Amino acid sequence: MSLVVLTNIPTPYRTAFFDALAEEAARAGRRFHVLYCAKTEPGRHWPYDSAKIRHAHTVLRGFHPSLTGIQAHLNPGVLAELNLLKPDTLLIAGSWNTPTMLIAGLNIYSPAPRRFFWSEGHADAALHKTGLIAWLRRRVYRTFEGFAVPNAKSAEWALAQAGSPRQVVTLPNAIDANFFARPSATARNEARQSLGLSAEGRVLVQISALTARKGVLELAAKFMALPASERLRAKLIFVGDGDQRSDLEALAAGSDGAIRVLGQLPPEEVRKVLWAADAFVLNTRLDPNPLSAIEASAAGLPIVMSAAAGNITEIVEAPNAGFVIRDPADSTEALRAVLSASDEQLAAMGARAAANAQRFDAPAVARSLVKQLYP
Repeated sequence: MSLVVLTNIPTPYRTAFFDALAEEAARAGRRFHVLYCAKTEPGRHWPYDSAKIRHAHTVLRGFHPSLTGIQAHLNPGVLAELNLLKPDTLLIAGSWNTPTMLIAGLNIYSPAPRRFFWSEGHADAALHKTGLIAWLRRRVYRTFEGFAVPNAKSAEWALAQAGSPRQVVTLPNAIDANFFARPSATARNEARQSLGLSAEGRVLVQISALTARKGVLELAAKFMALPASERLRAKLIFVGDGDQRSDLEALAAGSDGAIRVLGQLPPEEVRKVLWAADAFVLNTRLDPNPLSAIEASAAGLPIVMSAAAGNITEIVEAPNAGFVIRDPADSTEALRAVLSASDEQLAAMGARAAANAQRFDAPAVARSLVKQLYP
């Protein structure tokens, strides 16, 4: 009996989770294997290093065309690999219309596995809600026996697409909570000193692609539009890269140091920025299940996040761990709330965020998934 995951590429957060999942599967007497469509994709910054991957895996041979800006994968040998592995449960992660994922649904080998689609999509994030693409999506969703979803929004969407009851298992994005947790009370000031930041004044950080989808220019503009008496020497830091980086840097140049753009950083440096901050911001316009907010929660930061994020309920509202940006076109109200909150209020929110983040620690998520799939 075995559990097999089919996904696009190895990424640090997924491979770490799969390592934990392999251990939990072994404890349950199940074999575990991951099939990757490719080693990497354009625009992804993580090199493939098989020596650092502890779970059994195979990188499939295939073709990887870019179609209308979307990276597709065509791996004709996927069925042969599945026939060798003979999983009793197949978890397919990725876009529903990826050719390899569609091929894997042909089930030409016996016995056919239970097929779960690992989907982070939800109604607010759907680009095509009607028409031919929406019809095709519903047809594909109806071929699955169940769905693995990160939050309530995604569960509702998956079942609506399927059109009838299916098994739903909860599978949120997993993190290494200990990696992001502040190690000491002095970590904040030490991180600020390392980054050349003053010990005084609020520091807000958004970690994301620097694109229109993430609302970075709108956030920066609304932050600078606040009266100086409300900003109180606060700083807004952006970590990431994207096609709006130059525009954001131009705003930063005229901000008298109130806005800083640090660009793409390795995980250890991202962690340092989180430790230096007083709150995390994500002004996204479209995000099924942002991982960065979970990492920031583990660092003990209040979360200021757009209602467009799929996990807004689980990360902010349910644990009362921050503030909601109701409209990413105007984050003024939420910015005012986090800047005017007392240190004690922010500390309490950050403590609740850190406690909530333990639910997303990789071993805990892996343990929960195995129990749900094999009760």
